[in-house]
Amino acid sequence: MYSNEDLERFYFQYQTEALPSGESVQSFCKRNNVPYNIFSKWYKDIRKRIVEVSVDGRPSSESSPDSSVPDAPPPQSPAALRIMVDIAMSNGLRLSQKNLSYRELRLLIEKLEVLC
Repeated sequence: MYSNEDLERFYFQYQTEALPSGESVQSFCKRNNVPYNIFSKWYKDIRKRIVEVSVDGRPSSESSPDSSVPDAPPPQSPAALRIMVDIAMSNGLRLSQKNLSYRELRLLIEKLEVLC
């Protein structure tokens, strides 16, 4: 039996590996020995909870590499803004950090960039 977490990881793997190359969900399921009917039912049940995320304040590709990233997010109540990051990788590794401030998020990203 596949858990919700297993299917979530599988969906992420499909999004990152197969979708950019144009592979169908059916062939990806078959290649990874995941029954398509189980994945399809899970996706139909969960798809309304999947939301697209947009990032504000990201440097444009035209900006010079010397430009600095601001230390604070756009004006909001600083105490109210808390961030949760959940990263699932295709090899099964999952990284989750909750209750981050903007500054803590920047530090986490800087640490992760070194690993790339």
